[in-house]
Amino acid sequence: MLQDIFRLFFGANFDRFQAEILKGSQKTGIMAKIVLTGATGFVGSFVAEKLIEDQHEVICLIRKTSNLKWLEKLPVRLVVASLFDPETYKDVLRNADCILHVAGVTKAEDPADYYRGNVQTTKLLLDTVLEVNPSLSKFLLVSSQAAVGPSPDEMPIDESYPSRPLTDYGKSKLLAENLARTYMSRLPITIVRPPSVYGPRDTDVYIFFKNLKKGWNVQVGDTDQLVSLVYVEDLARGIIQAAISERSSSKTYFLCEEPAYYWSHVAEIAAGIMNRNYRTIKIPLLAAKGVAGILEVISKLRKRPTILNRQKILEIQQPYWAISSRRAQTDFHYHTGFALPDGIARTIEWYQHACWL
Repeated sequence: MLQDIFRLFFGANFDRFQAEILKGSQKTGIMAKIVLTGATGFVGSFVAEKLIEDQHEVICLIRKTSNLKWLEKLPVRLVVASLFDPETYKDVLRNADCILHVAGVTKAEDPADYYRGNVQTTKLLLDTVLEVNPSLSKFLLVSSQAAVGPSPDEMPIDESYPSRPLTDYGKSKLLAENLARTYMSRLPITIVRPPSVYGPRDTDVYIFFKNLKKGWNVQVGDTDQLVSLVYVEDLARGIIQAAISERSSSKTYFLCEEPAYYWSHVAEIAAGIMNRNYRTIKIPLLAAKGVAGILEVISKLRKRPTILNRQKILEIQQPYWAISSRRAQTDFHYHTGFALPDGIARTIEWYQHACWL
């Protein structure tokens, strides 16, 4: 009731007012207790850093086998747990103010692994929250643009566009979203959908930079894709903004830089920063599918998932992957701090310093 009165008085500035109060409380030492999954990964490690910068108390659920290299210098609490076993994290969730579910399976040998890692874990977390902490302030699920699929043309789509995922990964993310929506009448849940994410520590888009340094811009077929992108620090900040905002409950958000870019333009920017000349090498679609099929066989023999498979080729065939973050801009003033040239320059500098390039 009090929040409704404040919202009536402050109007569109209510969330900004609320954020300022939160910042003020942090200065006095009052912190939110945030449980974070996926903290050892690319995106999750940046979310952990941003949460610490904002002076939150951060509890990271990690596996026994997790590589902690991105967390070892952060003052976070590490809890060894299995997302498939609620007993290992039930006590942690009991006292949480907010849960950021960033963990997920992005590469798998078996399609069933996507559903197990992206859908089943989400259900177990939500059921456990209902059992031990139904007054939780927010549960945020990190999904993916893949849950929606490509856009029909150059015009960026918004969150109302019908979901038509192309891959098992995208379908599993959509199932996780739909599952979370069935809990929205009982829990404050927010869903965010990042597009392709790039930045320091990334190992997927990194291959693109690595090829450019060798003088190649590899393109499958004749399609110069139009894609939405987001720099990892901008995404991490947007995830936290969405989690803090009261307007975000029961809503889904795209988080991206605008406008979208053609990959040929991305290549020009990156090559210019690296001071490299390059050639665009077009691989025939049929040949790319053949190579992807061979890599899938090798992946199964080695029991290690590959980033390039026939489903990935299906995504690469689509000419348009353009989205709009206008809803996030309206609801919690989301904006990106790094334009593409700045983000690419920071990414390349990190790769060079880490001796990856």
